[in-house]
Amino acid sequence: MVIMKGTTKRDSPNSVFKSAELNLSWNRFTKSLAVAVEEYVAAKKLEISQQFGVWLHWAFHLPLRSLLVAWIPFIVYLLFFTNYTALRRVSGLDDLIAPNVHLLPRLEQILCFGYLPHRVLSSFVHPVFDVLAAIPYLIHFPLPALYLIWLGLKRPRLLLQYIWLAGWLNLTAVVIQFVIPTAPPWFADSAVFDNSNRLISSSPNEAAFQRTDAILGVGVFHDIYSRSPVKFGAFPSLHVAWPALIAAYEPPFGMPLAVAHILWIALAALYSTHHYLVDILGGIGLVLVLKYLVQLTNPFVFSQRTIHRWTRTAVVESV
Repeated sequence: MVIMKGTTKRDSPNSVFKSAELNLSWNRFTKSLAVAVEEYVAAKKLEISQQFGVWLHWAFHLPLRSLLVAWIPFIVYLLFFTNYTALRRVSGLDDLIAPNVHLLPRLEQILCFGYLPHRVLSSFVHPVFDVLAAIPYLIHFPLPALYLIWLGLKRPRLLLQYIWLAGWLNLTAVVIQFVIPTAPPWFADSAVFDNSNRLISSSPNEAAFQRTDAILGVGVFHDIYSRSPVKFGAFPSLHVAWPALIAAYEPPFGMPLAVAHILWIALAALYSTHHYLVDILGGIGLVLVLKYLVQLTNPFVFSQRTIHRWTRTAVVESV
C-alpha cells in the first residue's frame, strides 16, 4: 500500500482494542488494590480493638487485692533503697560491716585463673566503645516499665506474676547489698587509703562513664550515680539481672535478642569497671533461683479455663 504525501496512517482496529483492554485491566487492578487495602486496614483496626478490649477487660477484672499484693515486694524495695544510708547508720552496720574491697576480686581471680576480665576489657579505651557501653546502661532504667507495658498489652495474664517476681528480685538484691556491701572494680582499682585505713581519694562514682559524659557534654551519668544511695552494691548486678529476668520470663523479641542484650550489658559492665564477672553471674543466678522459688509459691497463677473465658469475653465486648 502506498501512502500519499500529506496523509497520516490511522491506528488499526487491533491496536485500539488492545489499548482499551489494557485500560480496563489497569482499572480492575487499581480497584482490587483499593479493596485489598481497605480490608487490610479494617482487619488491623478490628485486631487492635480486640487487643485493647482484652487489656481493658483484664485491667478492670483483676482483683484489687491481688494487684496490691503483687506490688508489695517492689514497694518495700523502694522504701529500703531510698532509705539505705539511714538504715545502715541506724542499724549500726556502718560500724560493724565495712564495704568489702577484696572479696570479689579474689573470687574473680579464682574463677578466671588469675585474670580480672574488667581490666582486660577496660584497657581497650575508645570513644566508640564508651558510647556502645553507655547505651544498655541508659536502657536499663526504663526497661522494667517498658516491659510492664508490653505485658499489659500482649500478655496481661502474666502481668501480676512479673510485678511480683521483679519486686522480689530488687528487694533480695538490695538486702544482700545492705548486709554485705561490696566495692565495684572502679573503687577497688582507684581507692587510696592512709595508714589508718581511711579513704584519701578514689575515682568518681560514674567510673568510665565520665568519658561518655565528656563526649556528650552533659553530666548524665554523674547525676545518676552521685544521687544513688547505694555506692557499694556491686554484687549482685541488677544491670544484668533485669534483662536476665525478661529472658527467663518471656522476651518480647525472642530469646536470641534477649541473650544478646544480656551479653551486651555484661560487656558494658566490665568495660566501664562497674562490675566484676562474679557480679554478673550472681545477678543471673539470683534470677534463676527466685524464678524457681516464686513458681513454687506463686499466688497469681490463673487456670487456663479462666484465661480463655476472660479473653473470649473481652473480645466479644470489643467487637
